[in-house]
Amino acid sequence: MRGWLASALLAALGVLGAPDAVAQESGGRFYGDRVLRCESKGGEPNLCPVDVRGGVRLLRTLSRSNCDEGKSWGVNASGVWVSEGCRADFVLGYGGSVGTGYGTKLLRCESRGNRWQHCPAETRAGVELVRQLSKNPCIRGQHWGADARGVWVSGGCRAEFRMMVDVANEAPRGEIVRCDSNDSLPRHCPADTRHGVRLFRQLSRSACVEGRSWGVDEGGIWVEEGCRAEFELGANGTAQEQSGG
Repeated sequence: MRGWLASALLAALGVLGAPDAVAQESGGRFYGDRVLRCESKGGEPNLCPVDVRGGVRLLRTLSRSNCDEGKSWGVNASGVWVSEGCRADFVLGYGGSVGTGYGTKLLRCESRGNRWQHCPAETRAGVELVRQLSKNPCIRGQHWGADARGVWVSGGCRAEFRMMVDVANEAPRGEIVRCDSNDSLPRHCPADTRHGVRLFRQLSRSACVEGRSWGVDEGGIWVEEGCRAEFELGANGTAQEQSGG
């Protein structure tokens, strides 16, 4: 990201010129409540625990070592991890890689000599191109795509792809309700929210951030801004209080 754009975003988040706002946390430092600094010292891997349900994006690389998603930084259910000397600031809650319910895996797939090539991978949770390596174009549906068995490329396309991989190992304790919105229309899904609701699994690339793109009321769960997710009822989490009659 260009320096001026990073500075503008930092300013918008209210963290420029406010070093006193930095709070020490286990494994990382927070600038305000949206920007996390995570550092791999001496090339050693480091996990910075943080709530990643709203998504994580690389904001600014601070190290001479590259910070490449899937190689020297990434997201899992516990937070943001860095390795190989990557030191960077990450912005939270504005979409991007999501660690709750899903992790990310990077795959390189290359069409050599313009030949069709298939690269086995788990694709059921979605695939996106993250870095084109070839001079030849990589256009989805023409030069690359995904099927149930993996990713395919052709026409000289060489690229790195990110696959969302289901890593959830926790079975739901209560009823699961799926609620989907699109980019323009909010949606309300009837549900009993008296005993708590929590986000169980985000299904969309758009971030599902409580209070911004999803929430609860006495009649159910609402979603907007493209949030699509599964919610668990009866779990510890946001609850809508109702008066008994």
